[in-house]
Amino acid sequence: MNIGDKYLVVIPFFSGGAQGREIVYAVEGWRKHFKEPYHIAIVGDKPEGVRDGDDISFVPCERVGEVKSGIYRPHIDIINKFLKAHEVFPDTKGFIYVADDVYAVNNFDIHDIMTIKQNGDDLIILPDLNEGWNSEKGRTRDILSRNGYPTKNFTTHLPVWFDWDKLLAMIERFDMTHQSYIIETMYFNIYYPDRVPMQLNIYYDNLKCGVYRPNPRMYIIREAFEKKIWIQNSIQGWIPELDAMLSKYYNI
Repeated sequence: MNIGDKYLVVIPFFSGGAQGREIVYAVEGWRKHFKEPYHIAIVGDKPEGVRDGDDISFVPCERVGEVKSGIYRPHIDIINKFLKAHEVFPDTKGFIYVADDVYAVNNFDIHDIMTIKQNGDDLIILPDLNEGWNSEKGRTRDILSRNGYPTKNFTTHLPVWFDWDKLLAMIERFDMTHQSYIIETMYFNIYYPDRVPMQLNIYYDNLKCGVYRPNPRMYIIREAFEKKIWIQNSIQGWIPELDAMLSKYYNI
């Protein structure tokens, strides 16, 4: 499919991982606030409730099968969905990758996306994170270190721009259809090792309000609708109060 000069926005989607209407709000955020020509591709399962339109395509792609022990299945699945997107949109030079639980609540453009951002100077293993994610952080840190790259934490859970040539070369070099690593952390440490990225900080940046626990400080979330571009949540942070606020904001 040829989308011309529009920016391709790829959202990998697995319905079994959805807790509610996250992807409905995510899509509406792009429609309401992205001030560039765009085309959204939801690659994977077709979600319920997302409005059809000329600005969106639903690209069927089954979830990858079970993987061997020690491999993080979600990342293998995302890589597979990226390759499917490249097959369907071969004329694009790159794309915006974003998860299905990232909600734009203020206007933004491509410069906000292409600014390189990070969540810290190293991939720190935290004991309260799930075992699969901690293992993936360790694997990613090890492979980067062995190849002489920095190990900055580029997992921001915000939209990022991937150049197809760079991404495909990385996938092939590190066999990322079979070996799982944190994709954005690999990409930015490999291709931009000498950059000084923007450091995210919920109190000071204008970019993200992350909701990561079931008892968040609600005043911070309320303020985010005026002071941040994106609100984002984890599984633990998907709470009825956030759902209600997003439903009211997008009027859906």
